Amino acid sequence: MSRIFWVGVGVTVTVIVVVQGRKIVARFAPAAVVESATDQINDAGARGLEAVRVFRAEFTDARRRREAELRGALLADGQPAPEDVRAARSARHRRADGPAVDDEDELGYSFF
Repeated sequence: MSRIFWVGVGVTVTVIVVVQGRKIVARFAPAAVVESATDQINDAGARGLEAVRVFRAEFTDARRRREAELRGALLADGQPAPEDVRAARSARHRRADGPAVDDEDELGYSFF
């Protein structure tokens, strides 16, 4: 609980410093300097957003490739893909007249 309190204190102090700093800059700095600094900050923000977008795209691509690699390493040769087994199981459960099949026999492994 004290961590939340100190995070709140930090956020509050930061907001107060930023607001008061803007007031001081607006009062004492020439308009050209303020405009130039604002443009530089906006450009830095745009570059930061682009970096986050690129990182997210690369991370998503790497995650998908790694997932495919792990699935390939974990599934035995000839073993059906888990999505296919799930689809067959849901189709089987929709039919009331079909024989019950143990999912573990169909998957080829068990976690119990």
